[in-house]
Amino acid sequence: MKAQEIMTKQVFDVMESDNIYQAYSKFHQHHIHQLLVVTVDSKLCGIVSDRDILRLWAEIANSDRAFPQVGSIMKRDVLTCSPDDTVGDIARCMLEMRIHAVPVIDSKRRPLGIITNTDLLRYGLKNFNFMSSYQALPAML
Repeated sequence: MKAQEIMTKQVFDVMESDNIYQAYSKFHQHHIHQLLVVTVDSKLCGIVSDRDILRLWAEIANSDRAFPQVGSIMKRDVLTCSPDDTVGDIARCMLEMRIHAVPVIDSKRRPLGIITNTDLLRYGLKNFNFMSSYQALPAML
């Protein structure tokens, strides 16, 4: 199976110059855990997680500091994949690198979607019939 078949197509993004409060608002509004950071011409340049924001939020919560820009905390070295990469390869990389999301990009680095742990779990439940094993779990405890 290919990335394009399981990816979440609706992605949310911010720009490096947005402040972390703007990013936090998107996390809260859309109930997501990752935001793609894009340039003015919509090319991927980083990723920021809700954990990144919360970690910094704790530092500045009771201070007079202004909200810093997303660019100051985003991860710039982002593992990405193409729509034609296989789900197995993507899952393997996510496990090895201990990451929770992989943006799916086109040849010009424009985001097409994102594959998250939730997408992989959904794929596993659908394709490997884990649900029947899960339903039997309480009886085994």
